[in-house]
Amino acid sequence: MEATTAVRGVGTTVRPFARCKRSTAQPAKKRTARVSRNGFLSHPFKPFWAYSGNKDRAEREFLCSLSNLCKHYDLPIPDCINGNFPQSIYYTLQAVTEQLKKVDRKLQCIIAKDDRHITTLATVRQYNTGMTLYYIPVRPLWHWVQSSQGQHIAELLLGIFAYLHQVVGIPFFSEPSSYLASQYKYIEQMIKDEQDGEPDRQQQLDEVYTLKNAGIKLHRQVSPPERLAAFEDTVLNFRHTDNWELEWKSVASDFLQLYQQYPDRNIFDRIHSDLLYPADEDRISVDQYISFYWSGDDCLNECLFDMINDHFQEIAYMDEPMQVQLFDAPPENTTPDFDFENRLFGLLNKLSKLLSDYDYEER
Repeated sequence: MEATTAVRGVGTTVRPFARCKRSTAQPAKKRTARVSRNGFLSHPFKPFWAYSGNKDRAEREFLCSLSNLCKHYDLPIPDCINGNFPQSIYYTLQAVTEQLKKVDRKLQCIIAKDDRHITTLATVRQYNTGMTLYYIPVRPLWHWVQSSQGQHIAELLLGIFAYLHQVVGIPFFSEPSSYLASQYKYIEQMIKDEQDGEPDRQQQLDEVYTLKNAGIKLHRQVSPPERLAAFEDTVLNFRHTDNWELEWKSVASDFLQLYQQYPDRNIFDRIHSDLLYPADEDRISVDQYISFYWSGDDCLNECLFDMINDHFQEIAYMDEPMQVQLFDAPPENTTPDFDFENRLFGLLNKLSKLLSDYDYEER
């Protein structure tokens, strides 16, 4: 990853094939356990790589889904379906996939397996996050929380953060199990291992102390359900005094509308980690590239992003939201609906840029 001067680490993309200057050793990866609440959206599908069971049921299910898929996309049924089981299924899948690519090159075809299906064809469309870090800096909020003049902005931001943390599921860097907590902990240990008298060592230790203290206190403020319950009133009662404050009100209103339209949706709902590349266990998970973090304009910034880039450049795949369409029955509609994702990622960029710009100007 590479932090830019304009946005300072937010909205930056994975830097391919570039070696980082700092730290080849990495702390152990930690991923926050999340509870999905949205049924089918987060359903754990498995690909059909090997099968031992009821052959007749498998063939009937596959043929039914094949018929539904081909009819929907107006495709001819491949001749190889008449071969021997299970080779005929693999050959047919390959043929159908090639035909679908001519219709839509971004559409992928798989054989889905779950508790109710064993050989049902499905299409998968993956949302493109642009291989981007969506990191939200919290140092500006810490400044406003402590400032008597910034309390109204702080209340607005705490409401937004409460929604993003409690509902959307964005981890906080002060949570011990979060990915960025492990990165900051490793940075702290590297600084402590340096000899006294190293340039900027004391400044870095002070920054670590501040971010740890602020992170714990801010996390406590965005975690209570009461904060989320007051989100709507906070936005509606906010009175801006200039165009700068109006920008914050606008972003908060957009987040509130997203919350009201999708009250239970989170960033993990459409993640099917092992669906397309089940043989590859190592991947960049959602809670690694979307997170609250301290700042993109502090003395730890360069080290943090060098470490993250060094880690991520070795990984081939990135978990991104997917739309899975099963063809166990004729579909009513297969138009991809990524409205939530489009709006969320766009708003995260706006929020992060506002915060980063203020953070940069304040320092």
